[in-house]
Amino acid sequence: MCVLAISGCEKLGIEPDRFYFDSPIKGYNEKMDVEFGKVRNLTLDLHLPVAEDSTPAEVVILLHGGGWVSGDKSFLKPTVDILKNERKNLAIVNMNYRVASSSNNLLELQLEDLQSVITFLTVNAEKYNIRKNRFRLTGFSAGGHIALTYAYKSTETNIQAVVAASAPTELSLRAWLDKTLWSKVELLTGNAYGGPIDIFKDDSPFYLASARSPRTILVYGESDELVSPRQGQLLADKLRLLRVPYAFYLEPGETHELSPRKAAEHIMEAFQ
Repeated sequence: MCVLAISGCEKLGIEPDRFYFDSPIKGYNEKMDVEFGKVRNLTLDLHLPVAEDSTPAEVVILLHGGGWVSGDKSFLKPTVDILKNERKNLAIVNMNYRVASSSNNLLELQLEDLQSVITFLTVNAEKYNIRKNRFRLTGFSAGGHIALTYAYKSTETNIQAVVAASAPTELSLRAWLDKTLWSKVELLTGNAYGGPIDIFKDDSPFYLASARSPRTILVYGESDELVSPRQGQLLADKLRLLRVPYAFYLEPGETHELSPRKAAEHIMEAFQ
């Protein structure tokens, strides 16, 4: 009966997202290096589950790290492989975004790229047999910052949760970032440290968070020397005051480069 009527599942106490997520699959169809948006050669990889009963798949969008100015979706292949081995009805979207530009606000372009992916998936939802209004975002390091910034700035309601690993959340606190990131943050925001801090605040998830923010999962390595875990705790404290559903994890033995197994574990949590 639940297969025929999701509303009936809700009355039985079965969460709709779990119904889609746990639907048995036969395997995955792979569509690699798919171009999206208006930027030439900007691509994503689609790992599309084949559900046994054609149930539309839940969707997670992955954003790699690289200090905003480098990196590639190939960085996340180990995490993608682990997620696929879980055999869930989960479409995994591993995207690239612009990491270099003559613009004085690189973050604006990166947010545009994420918006282009969401638009692409929404338009093609029926073609790819995916749910179009229940996206989860997962970002690592700089990708985590982009994911949080988009989720907190967006007025859309199709972002159900965001998972951010090792992500800067407060860019104006330069001391909470390794010195190697300072010039990258300046390029990202188009603003120099030592001047007005309002621009840094405008691009910081900590200041963007509101009572309307989606569920947030924050993950940091206890031994992260690049981005202080205090960045995550600061945001977690604000989300608690705002009564936004959240979780904060300080992982023993983990550094800035969160292990693929641990990353997959927290991504799966976003569907529980």
